[in-house]
Amino acid sequence: MMDTKQLKISTFNDALNQIEDGMVVGIGSGSTIELLVPKLAEKMNHEQIEITGVCTSNKTAYIAKELGVRVVDVNDVSKIDIAIDGADEVDNHLNLIKGGGGALFREKVIDAMAETFIVLIDESKCVDYLGQTFKLPVEVDKFNWLLVSKKIAAYDNLKVKRRMVDDVPFITDNGNYILDVALHSGIDPYEMHEFLIHLVGVLETGYFIDVTDQVIIGTQNGVRILNKSNDVL
Repeated sequence: MMDTKQLKISTFNDALNQIEDGMVVGIGSGSTIELLVPKLAEKMNHEQIEITGVCTSNKTAYIAKELGVRVVDVNDVSKIDIAIDGADEVDNHLNLIKGGGGALFREKVIDAMAETFIVLIDESKCVDYLGQTFKLPVEVDKFNWLLVSKKIAAYDNLKVKRRMVDDVPFITDNGNYILDVALHSGIDPYEMHEFLIHLVGVLETGYFIDVTDQVIIGTQNGVRILNKSNDVL
């Protein structure tokens, strides 16, 4: 029986096979992508190809540069050919919750720019509704974070907590706070995102809706590949 790490790694080949010489590649964040980047560097060396990486977090950029991947700022490219990232949850329509690592704003920018957006997960990330197993991250300005959290809580009697790490408020790469919102099955992701994004002080939400082109799932019975055209888990 494969563990979670092995399940993640099992998804890599199907993603890497879609990367070609000269592509601009959006490189995501989190544990799955940190395992993927060395494999990407191996592919570049083995096949003698060059790619340009645009990274969603400072940590990923550092790892990629150390392995010889050319990394540029998102403002230095006009398009991204393919973006690869993990997810915290994937629902039956390939919608996602992302942002467990706090990089949701940068992830959303890069994933939206990509002509093809691929998500790599293990089977434990498949859910019946968004919020079933993971809280929704919301990136907010430090200035009025408490006021924003109270407005979110009042939406549907929701529990909202400012993310803390070692008793210190977590700070995103953009210098903001993250509010983690516990959701329930009755909340519509489209309506909730619209409510949140129009609150003054909210920069972005961890909802990634209608942006995923392909989900590659590592399961105990092999790899499953789901495309937008046949988007039922």
